Amino acid sequence: MKNWAWSLIVVVLALLLLASASFYSVRMTQTAVVLQFGKVVRVTEASGLHMKWPLVQNVEFIDNRLASYSTQPESFLTAEKKPVLISFFAEWQVVNPLAFYTRLHNDASAQSQIGDIVRSSLRGEIGTMTLASVIQGNQKKITEPVLVAANRRLRSLGVHLVDVRIMQVGLPPAVLQAVYKRMEAERTQEANAYRSRGAADAAEIRASADKEKTQIMADAYRQQEELKGQGDAEAASIYGAAYGKDPAFFSFYRSLETYRHSLGDKDILVLSPDSPFFKYFRHSLEPAGK
Repeated sequence: MKNWAWSLIVVVLALLLLASASFYSVRMTQTAVVLQFGKVVRVTEASGLHMKWPLVQNVEFIDNRLASYSTQPESFLTAEKKPVLISFFAEWQVVNPLAFYTRLHNDASAQSQIGDIVRSSLRGEIGTMTLASVIQGNQKKITEPVLVAANRRLRSLGVHLVDVRIMQVGLPPAVLQAVYKRMEAERTQEANAYRSRGAADAAEIRASADKEKTQIMADAYRQQEELKGQGDAEAASIYGAAYGKDPAFFSFYRSLETYRHSLGDKDILVLSPDSPFFKYFRHSLEPAGK
């Protein structure tokens, strides 16, 4: 009795295990590929509980959500054969589970294949552009042809590339140093040109200022001489008028001016006492009895 009970329990457990092996569950984010002895027999895209033959069939699940691929900066050659460092980001999705499993089998292989295809398409696009257009250009104009070319090759793999973005564009250190030196040389040349133009402008301004100064001094000297001539003429006129009114007083005044300018503390004049120079001295001394 006990042996029969144990046998029944074993049979029931075996049936349960066999029943559980006959079902598989597909999530909404998955697609199931049913294999029989390693060959694909069907693809289940509907979510829910499904049946399969136990022991002879197994199920591989493929995630149909968006997946991403990104790289570190890599060297690409432009049309001038100049290196440029570019890192990119790609989003992809499985659209043909049968082709995906048959050609790629799993996500790791898919990542490798997608990276190589996108990298090759991007390399071909960068190879048609100049370094300046790569660095300064619109990245969307670069990635759109890459997206089209990569999808053309990925279609047979059951993968659709949703988006490609360039994350970083830079120059290798050696090229960057050369660019810095060239920029420094250009700025130095530009600064020297500014200095030369400044020196020329300064010389022109100084020459103009010196010319203007000379002209102003000449005008001032001319005005000075004109005023001096006018003053001398007016003085002569005043002297003439004064002489006409009282010649004796005018003669006396001019003699005093002559004495004042001719006789100083250390001046010595050797003249005869009867000289006309002492005319007014004599007139002033005679009343005193000398």
